Amino acid sequence: MSIELLEPEVEIDNDEDMDTEGAPPIFGRCPVCKKPLFPRDKITGEMKAPPVGTGYESRAKCGGCGAIICYVGNGNWRVVTGDDLTEDDKMADSLGM
Repeated sequence: MSIELLEPEVEIDNDEDMDTEGAPPIFGRCPVCKKPLFPRDKITGEMKAPPVGTGYESRAKCGGCGAIICYVGNGNWRVVTGDDLTEDDKMADSLGM
């Protein structure tokens, strides 16, 4: 008796026009893993795009790859760099927060 293992075919679609899984286009996709993002207001929890250029309030953590990203508007995100850190961020880093 022989056993044949069948593995499911995995199809990866790298098309930029992928389905956003119900997310409005203004929410965008992670620039690292391309997962659709569902940002929420940090205070109310309401789903909405964050404000642009406000430091901490403009940032999010991707639920797919864990990248720390910042919102630049119109559904576009980019990975946070050292230039994005404010004095408060640098102080928090030095304190290990």
